[in-house]
Amino acid sequence: MQEISSLVKYFIRCANKRGPRLNCGELLNHVMEVLRSSFSCSAYGEDYSSILLKNILSVRKYWCDITQQQWHNLLDLYCGLFTGSSKAINRVLVSRIIHTAVQGCCLQTEGFSHTLFSFFSRALLNARQERHLAVVEHLVSALNVFLRSAAMNCRIRVCRLGEELLPSVLYVWTQMRPSTTLKEEIVEFFNLQLCVHHPKGSKTQDTGAYAEDWVKWQSLLYNLYDALVSEISQIGSRGKYATGSRHIAVKENLMELTAEICHQLFSEDCNFQMLEVTQAHLRATQRGSPHGTPSKRRRIDLGWEVLRDQLQPHQSDFDVIPWLQITSVLTSKYPSMVPGQELVPLLSVLCQLLGEQRRGDRGPYVLRCLREVARCQATHPERAQSYRAELGRLWGRVWALALRGVSSPQTEALSLALLSTILQGAFIPIDRELWKLFSGSACKPSDAAALCLAQALLKCPVLKSLGTGWDHAGAVEGVGPPSLKENIMSWLLMNEQSEEAEESSRPHPIICRDFPHNLIPRILVPLTLKDTRAGIMFLLGAKGLESAVMQEQVKGSLSEIESMYLQFSFDEMPSNPMVKVMVSSAGTQLTVVPSLKHKLEQGLLSVADHLLNCYSPDSQTTPPECLVRCSSLLTGVLAGYVSTGLLTEEEACHSQLFLKAKALVQDFSEYISNVKVKMAEDGTMTTLRSVMRLCTQCVNRGVKDSMSSVSCNLFMKIFPARLLTELAEICKLLLNSSCKRGSVGIEEETTDEDWDMTRTQADQQEDIDLFDDGDGPQTSTSKGTHRQNVDPDDTQCGFGKWMISLV
Repeated sequence: MQEISSLVKYFIRCANKRGPRLNCGELLNHVMEVLRSSFSCSAYGEDYSSILLKNILSVRKYWCDITQQQWHNLLDLYCGLFTGSSKAINRVLVSRIIHTAVQGCCLQTEGFSHTLFSFFSRALLNARQERHLAVVEHLVSALNVFLRSAAMNCRIRVCRLGEELLPSVLYVWTQMRPSTTLKEEIVEFFNLQLCVHHPKGSKTQDTGAYAEDWVKWQSLLYNLYDALVSEISQIGSRGKYATGSRHIAVKENLMELTAEICHQLFSEDCNFQMLEVTQAHLRATQRGSPHGTPSKRRRIDLGWEVLRDQLQPHQSDFDVIPWLQITSVLTSKYPSMVPGQELVPLLSVLCQLLGEQRRGDRGPYVLRCLREVARCQATHPERAQSYRAELGRLWGRVWALALRGVSSPQTEALSLALLSTILQGAFIPIDRELWKLFSGSACKPSDAAALCLAQALLKCPVLKSLGTGWDHAGAVEGVGPPSLKENIMSWLLMNEQSEEAEESSRPHPIICRDFPHNLIPRILVPLTLKDTRAGIMFLLGAKGLESAVMQEQVKGSLSEIESMYLQFSFDEMPSNPMVKVMVSSAGTQLTVVPSLKHKLEQGLLSVADHLLNCYSPDSQTTPPECLVRCSSLLTGVLAGYVSTGLLTEEEACHSQLFLKAKALVQDFSEYISNVKVKMAEDGTMTTLRSVMRLCTQCVNRGVKDSMSSVSCNLFMKIFPARLLTELAEICKLLLNSSCKRGSVGIEEETTDEDWDMTRTQADQQEDIDLFDDGDGPQTSTSKGTHRQNVDPDDTQCGFGKWMISLV
């Protein structure tokens, strides 16, 4: 029998060496026919299952050859083998194949098998009795794949199954010392259940929430909260006594889950709650068990007061930082749930933590948390009316500490982000110290610094200089010592480093960094106007600074599912992506200061000239991305003047800035022409992806304001026709190469025992374990082989399509 199995395995491997050319349908039918017979299954079941997993289901092309009916038959067969009495095949191997088959059914077929609801109910209710936690890991992972597929159309059944299985899964988490990977899958299962029960945080049935049994579900939430608090406490305890360096922060998915639970259980009317709940997950969950473990009751404290107790300055970093993370997520996702009476005590304790940040690593987390609290107050200012004086005093202290934090490289970006949020909320009067940041060497131009400067220009008038009073319309610009506006322009363009730059081979720093698209032009152009505040408000549009920095976000499947739930409950209106908000220059009177405009143009031309002089395609210090960034900067400034009515588009096309941008793009075009023969060199693909991402931003026509539209038109006009042709040819090369290689089969030289290998052994890129204390008794296996065997050429194929869409 062993010889027959070895012969089949040898035949399939030899055939796959020529590529995936076997008749997969016939091969799969033969495997299933052998496994359906009890005699042949006991003789060949384990060998055939290993062949199926490693030599058939691991090949991408075979996935496409398997029919819908075969996927369902395969899944039903192995589900029956798992729940049946036969022990012919190792349960770990069966669970791996079930996981792969569930993925195949959900990805390759139009529908999923409704029998999976009953299968998972039977299989996971007995999870506490499973001897190999690797089996539980694969089942929970398969369950998550299935629930994501079923949630869109079967919300009620998904909720019912979740309420049924959650006690059993929670028992595995809290009592059976699971591996890190299994914990990750369990946390994903909990997050999925929170999503389908409470889409986008809805709390009641009237606002879109749903539960099969509300009393049971509420009890499960309390038990889950208690388990999360205990888990976070254990993480802190293990960190205190661990030797060597150790990450203090807790993983993001655990923080998200804890914040969601807190949102559901915290009451806005009461800062402290003390409850006694039954620990349902400690009861026996085996179906039909006549005797079970007696129910245990436990007191649970929860509320904002409990959360603040975890943020006391005397606590260690291992105790404070996780709760700072939770508070940040909670206030960021649900700013409306922070009670008005909680703002002062919460801000007070965070201010204390910020003042003592030198004691440990908590500083960045305190700054993030303060920023989210500031957003809460800015979003709902009516809640702070009764506490305005005390909050103003506290925000003054925070402001001074944040200004001091800008000088530290570890906290510079976060401190600037906090200052920007305080400016947005107008919590305190602005002093001169803020402007010193943008006119000297206190900090360099960066993403965070540019956003903070833009917010300052939006909220308050610009000082004429740091030594005199506020700027006014009657002031004479460009006469006498440099004004603050000139200093800010020099700081943005780093003109004070021009002498050093002229002698160096490095391009200007402003074009070596990525900024939100057109943010720098939206700052530079208003600085040349008499009324800078009106100018930047006009260029940013109705939505303000958020519209200028808004990046395209790919919505996950869970977000789409939550939106659908709320739309069907009539609690959310569907958005119309075709609606565009365009800002017209009609009725807007803006006046430019000629001397400031001239200085800006000379500064930009200096930046471009230096780049042209030092650029070399083979140089590591002048990457081609700099050419695209500089061209975008020049056309963006011209677009700002066009959209304000100070230039026509025709005049802009004849300006020195436009001609210089065309010269830059000519060098970029030469780089693209030469890169075709260097496609195989290391780093070439990375550089191409980077420059194409920048080009995509510049020519994106899904814009919602006039400046972006004009900027897109100007940028397209500086592109020579040859450049588009070269890009199209590169796309063809990439697509042809990826399509030829994509048909090659994937061979795995594996041993017969490696199906029981842990995922940590299979994949050494696993993140650092923040849960496991190093002595867990169980191991876990990988999540299905086909995900591990993704052809790297897939990325090239997708990239080629991306570039074609650009062209």
